[in-house]
Amino acid sequence: LPILQTFGNLGLFYEYLEMVIQFGFITLFVASFPLAPLLALINNILEIRVDSWKLTTQFRRPVAAKAHSIGVWQEILNGMAVISVVTNAFIVAFTSDMIPRLVYYYSYYNSESTPMAGYINSSLSVFDVSDFRNISRPLLNPMNYDICRYRDYRYPPHH
Repeated sequence: LPILQTFGNLGLFYEYLEMVIQFGFITLFVASFPLAPLLALINNILEIRVDSWKLTTQFRRPVAAKAHSIGVWQEILNGMAVISVVTNAFIVAFTSDMIPRLVYYYSYYNSESTPMAGYINSSLSVFDVSDFRNISRPLLNPMNYDICRYRDYRYPPHH
């Protein structure tokens, strides 16, 4: 018979730590990588199988101990959940077009029937093509463009 390892005082510490780290990554950055919860689910299904194999073949049976809750881990998870709401709100707000659209909608629209008409035009800056230096001027301009529109909020030329 093989000699089995004892579970020890820190036996569940690393299991909880692994789950809390995964929860943190998933909740803090779900707006950046929406596929992460699915990958975490697949990982947890495999983790259950690996942990069950580990507990049944590598360790002695742990001694049962009464516990009221998961202890300090609950406060850590609650803190991460609150921080993740703020983090995801900032990720969505600053990487999407939401804030400029809302500013335009509530401040600049002209027509009640089409409040976002003109938004694209207002969100593009104008560059006068004649302002290119000779060294960086495009070699070909077959359509004879005078201006170039790009995504930015700068004043137009000669403002």
